[in-house]
Amino acid sequence: MSDFVVVVTFGGREEYISTYEDLEKFCEKLRGELEKECEYHSWYIRIPPDRLLALLKKAYVKAASVSEVISEFLEENNLAKSLARTITPTLSSLGLRSSERFTQQAIEIGKLLSEGKLEEVKSKLYKLILKNCVLREILEKMNCAEVEKAVAAVLTAYGKSVRFDELKYTAELLRMVSPKCGDCDFRCISPEKLETCRDKLVQTSKTYLRELFEKLDIALLPEHLDFARRGENYAIIVKGTARQIGVVLLSSPLESGELQQIKTALSKLDAAVREGEFEVYVKIIPILETGEKCRSIKLLIEVIRGDLERVSKFVKL
Repeated sequence: MSDFVVVVTFGGREEYISTYEDLEKFCEKLRGELEKECEYHSWYIRIPPDRLLALLKKAYVKAASVSEVISEFLEENNLAKSLARTITPTLSSLGLRSSERFTQQAIEIGKLLSEGKLEEVKSKLYKLILKNCVLREILEKMNCAEVEKAVAAVLTAYGKSVRFDELKYTAELLRMVSPKCGDCDFRCISPEKLETCRDKLVQTSKTYLRELFEKLDIALLPEHLDFARRGENYAIIVKGTARQIGVVLLSSPLESGELQQIKTALSKLDAAVREGEFEVYVKIIPILETGEKCRSIKLLIEVIRGDLERVSKFVKL
């Protein structure tokens, strides 16, 4: 034990830090809270997704300023120069432009497009979209059959009068990048595709939780719960309420089921577990099974009760 104690007020409660381990745990918790916050508060999508991708590809190839790339892009495609005023704010709202420069993320997406890696492009765009407060809210509320309804409802709630082109292009972009709208076949999946299917993976895991909840005598069963994405993790919320009773912690996929890899992944996720903070934690570790182009997946699912009693099992998707 150290000779001193540092008290930090965080999230309406006091955190006591007296050891290096305490400090590490606090930093992990703080990082998790910061990841929940969105960065971009303005919303503006006024160009079709295919045009956006073509522009980003050109930004990588051309390696010039935003205005130069846009001007040349419009000329090459016989488009009106006035469209530049709809493109620049769209780029800004997605974190793809900073002043007169394309961001590093924009260049990376353009590079992936030039290499034909569309699934990785969707994954990167999805992560950027989650940083936009308005778009993230739409993603959380939408279902894939009626994306336009969610777009209109959220934007109207923000006091915006919705133009037809904005409604159309926003819905198309979200439908394109959203994992729950894509084809996530866990019988045959690549590591890149799995990254875009994180939401679907977490929702699918709910099917296997009942047995583990019952073993731990957790009163609320999985069918009465919703999982809502919060940064890299997912809040466990009682359906029809705003009451959060837990967290789903999702590991990066493991390339093999080697025991030490699994132990290390479990240990990393444990850093976010706090006794008594929530009623339940669910840890999910995806494990890719052998195969060159077509790889199947199994999960190690561990459920932890608020008092830290835990049970786990492997399931094959």
